[in-house]
Amino acid sequence: MVSRIIRQIRNDRRTLGLMIVAPMLATLVYAVMFTETVTDVPTALCVDDIPWELKIGDAIVEQLEQSENVTVFRRDQTTAFDGLGTSIHAVLLIPMNLTECLLTAKDTVLELFVNVTTTPHANFIRSLIANASVDAVTESLGRTGLKIDPHITVRSPSPPVSGDLSFNLSLVNADIGLPISIGDMIQDLLSRDNNVSLVSYSSLQEVIQSVENRECVVGIYIPADFTKILFINGTSKLEVFVNAIEPSEVSTALSSVRTALGDALRLSLDRGTDLQLTYIYGTAGMSMIELAGPSVIGFLALFFGFIISGVFFLRERQQGTLERLRASPLTDIEVVFGYTIAFIVVSLVQTTIICMVIVYFSSTILTTIWLLVPLVLLLVIGSVTLAMAASYRMKTELQVIQMIPLFIIPQIFLCGIFFPISLLPSYLVFLPYLFPLTYYVMAVKSVTFFGGTIFDIIVPLIVLALYSILGIVAAIAGRSKK
Repeated sequence: MVSRIIRQIRNDRRTLGLMIVAPMLATLVYAVMFTETVTDVPTALCVDDIPWELKIGDAIVEQLEQSENVTVFRRDQTTAFDGLGTSIHAVLLIPMNLTECLLTAKDTVLELFVNVTTTPHANFIRSLIANASVDAVTESLGRTGLKIDPHITVRSPSPPVSGDLSFNLSLVNADIGLPISIGDMIQDLLSRDNNVSLVSYSSLQEVIQSVENRECVVGIYIPADFTKILFINGTSKLEVFVNAIEPSEVSTALSSVRTALGDALRLSLDRGTDLQLTYIYGTAGMSMIELAGPSVIGFLALFFGFIISGVFFLRERQQGTLERLRASPLTDIEVVFGYTIAFIVVSLVQTTIICMVIVYFSSTILTTIWLLVPLVLLLVIGSVTLAMAASYRMKTELQVIQMIPLFIIPQIFLCGIFFPISLLPSYLVFLPYLFPLTYYVMAVKSVTFFGGTIFDIIVPLIVLALYSILGIVAAIAGRSKK
């Protein structure tokens, strides 16, 4: 009987072609779709951020020049100490990286050299310069963090009877400042990111309009004071407008924006930290075909096994073949097992084709293929025999096809291949466990990704075995009734 059915399928070239081409085409489309990543997401960007040309050194100089007690002489490194102790009472050296260190929270020091006659005069100079410097930093950044390293020389320990505490200050301002726009840095980083296709706009309204008109999936607006506020108190925010109807593209675009923002902050502020990721299971950058491929093998085997065996068995019944077999010495059990073995052979051929296509894109399943075979076999046996049992009650092939939305499609959404079962509300959480594909997916994930052995998948194996037995019993019972 098995050889007769196989010869019959082999002679029907159209059916044979569909049996081979259909699973190959379905798997190929799936593999291509899920091995590719979302790129070139249309993203609108408007940067109003103004470069913050800040020099803390200039602010300190300006603060000192406004004091009535100081006469400032701007000098360079070579002439800074000329006249110290005679015409010059103090020298203040402002380093070239002062602004950068203050903005990036690094240690920085102003060097102050004082050479006067008395200690009170020296203390007055040090106090005035320290207060002026701190005031300048506070006005510029809203915080302090400046240190002064004093070098004081006093020629006489006795205080003056009276005198003027004014002094001459030689000042070297080498601070080069930090003219920067973090918004421009973000734009530059995004323009070099292949995941987004950046479109620049000149106003916030144009950005919003581009998302409303579906020209862009994500819109980004960087306000004019973004850099300044970010440097001062760290609370500046990007405004992002999202078309949430396209979640995959939005996720890709937002990931690129977060990466660009983090890189810009590291480059400009020298802040931020890198995550130290340790992958317990899986590896970085796993594609959907690698994650879902082994599970999809079971789904496609169930789908094609159920449909092909159901339609073929219905045709056998309509053509009177099953009735003629009653005149043969074969029992009902032998008839059912004959059809079952033949359909299993066909399903395994299809499954092999599906596996070859998936392995071409991802070889993850090769190491666990010996555990996948019995799982697929049990799933196919149950699906083929249940299709045969259902065919006894069907009158047309269309009625068999109508079993797809009732039995097959719900499983793809509920079994956990693409969507976690935890997404279901609590009162429906039992639903996935009514379908065999859920247990197949549980077992496949265990052996493929978590290093499970046959002992770790005993429960799914038992359920799939019961599913197969249920299908066989239902097929024999249906045959006996007919």
